[in-house]
Amino acid sequence: MAMHTLNHELEQNILEADGRYLNAQELYPLEQYIQSYTTRLHTYQQLRDHSDKLVIQALRKMAQTYPELIQQHGQRCKYDMTEVLRYIALSILRDDEIFFKEQMTVWLDTILLAYKRNSHCVVAYRALQEAIAATLPSADTNLIRPFLEIVIQTLQSHA
Repeated sequence: MAMHTLNHELEQNILEADGRYLNAQELYPLEQYIQSYTTRLHTYQQLRDHSDKLVIQALRKMAQTYPELIQQHGQRCKYDMTEVLRYIALSILRDDEIFFKEQMTVWLDTILLAYKRNSHCVVAYRALQEAIAATLPSADTNLIRPFLEIVIQTLQSHA
């Protein structure tokens, strides 16, 4: 598998340029990438440093409503949610929603169809969203939210 450049859009522009210089429109994604890099790097670092705490916070909240579910599946939920946050962090760093969708939706589809607990998962990811909003700066929360929405929508579409 080829090493991806920063993100799909930029990679596509570079491939299509085919030996010529990129025009202003094709350079735009790179300019956007560079301008937002500091914020995205900060968000990546926040998720890297706090994901464990955020997931535990979400699962604690969920345990108030579904104690038996968390007793049975807590460890697996923790692992899955931590993985989702890791992919969100990577996707934010790359500024690449397509990468996220490719990595996550396949994974979510297989895992969740095996579990048949999608409605509970939606509750868990909503709790995670709340934990993130309560803990991280709003600039970070705003970058993370759309990715969590993708996860929640995917879960709901299988419910």
